[in-house]
Amino acid sequence: MSRRPTVSPRISRPRRRPRWSRRTPNLLITLVVAIAIAWAVGYVSTGQAAPTIGWDTAAPQTTAPPTDGGPASGTTAPASTAPAPAAPANSAPTYSGTEALALVAALPDAVWSDDGSYAGNRTALFGDAWAYDFDQNGCDTRNDILTRDLVAADVDPSTCRVYTGTLTDPYTGETIDFVRGQDTSALVQIDHLLPLKAVYATGGEAWTAEKRQALANDPVNLLAVKGTENSSKSDSLPSDWLPGFYPDVSDRHDLGQRVVWDDLPADTSLQCWYIDKLVPVFVAYDLGVTPEDRAAMTAVLETCPA
Repeated sequence: MSRRPTVSPRISRPRRRPRWSRRTPNLLITLVVAIAIAWAVGYVSTGQAAPTIGWDTAAPQTTAPPTDGGPASGTTAPASTAPAPAAPANSAPTYSGTEALALVAALPDAVWSDDGSYAGNRTALFGDAWAYDFDQNGCDTRNDILTRDLVAADVDPSTCRVYTGTLTDPYTGETIDFVRGQDTSALVQIDHLLPLKAVYATGGEAWTAEKRQALANDPVNLLAVKGTENSSKSDSLPSDWLPGFYPDVSDRHDLGQRVVWDDLPADTSLQCWYIDKLVPVFVAYDLGVTPEDRAAMTAVLETCPA
């Protein structure tokens, strides 16, 4: 930095302009470039949503879990002029039928093992329900998924709570009017495509707590669905449950064991859609698959468009 020239106390002289060194232009160019880079990095870091698939891309950040019941039925959200938080995007890759078949064939082998350590320990193993802010938008996972999957969702932007909306259930096609309330919220539930108990029993027991918590809240593994359908599916994998297809237990091999379906409906578009949803989650989390579930997914995929 140039020093200001001193002025003689005896002779009044005009102040001299500071001299620029030969390196000054280079320093200015460097400074301008540095400012531009810093601005661009700041813009990207605040302007783009976090990836929504793959546990290692999500930074853990917890928020208070939502209240299950909420206000009484019919209560509307407090008025607010602030914009509602953006719903998480479903950024799972899509595969052709041929690609999905190859990916299913390449999944690691797994054996279903339930030693009883999951029972009663869901929170300890997978974290508080919906408390992991996967996409770091400040909202809990349940309200994120409701905002994404409901049509005309009424969202309080100050709390992220969804008060009303309309769901077209992906498993049955039924239209459900959602109203947040003690007696009505359960009509729409959040389904884990890969159920947590099943994940734990087929390899997730060896995962880190962070990876388990990420999968439990990854929007790609979650769907808003009709509550009774979620209960029907429970902890089932494809060899135990497929949407829209409810054969008697006699239609399975070995009467109720984890098996491949004997028959599939003539139109398997719904089942193809379901397996297409499952495959990217299996791949992203490198979860193993049992022989029965591999066979069940393969049987469905072989009926899907290539």
